[in-house]
Amino acid sequence: MKAILLIPAIIIALLAYSMEQGKTKQDSIIDTAMQVADTIGTRKTLNEIRFDGWERSEWLDNEYIRTLRKYLDNYNNGLVSNPALDPYKEQIKGQFVVYDINPYLLGGALIRITFPDMPDRVFSSWIYSNVDEKKEIVESYEFRSISIEEETTDMTKEDILQAIKEMEGLKLW
Repeated sequence: MKAILLIPAIIIALLAYSMEQGKTKQDSIIDTAMQVADTIGTRKTLNEIRFDGWERSEWLDNEYIRTLRKYLDNYNNGLVSNPALDPYKEQIKGQFVVYDINPYLLGGALIRITFPDMPDRVFSSWIYSNVDEKKEIVESYEFRSISIEEETTDMTKEDILQAIKEMEGLKLW
């Protein structure tokens, strides 16, 4: 009878020991995860490296916009093909104005533009930039996409030209 009572006591002791060991391993995993999270929390994100400290002037004149301008020049000169732009080829030959520019979730900048010769339409483009994380510098810029938005504006060519006169830093590209 004593042996029968001893078996549950051994099982309970082993179970308690096993749970304590599991807890120790689990605690160790949690401690390690917290240390990694602390390290990750102190590193800059790629977009923080790309845009850290930018003022209004940097947002209105930068390599992302120049890369987009170069792509559109290459498209207009027949060096690149983009069937999505073909219906608008005549209207987008000229200069554009930045309608909006923001860091893009997938990296780089989302640039929304409009053309004075087609002021009621907005185009969205994604320009990516490669970042050297160790040096915390942008190394290069790449055109990724451009498309016309469904959204239209009430702007006229005159509205755009007036905004350029009145808003410091806004210009035709």
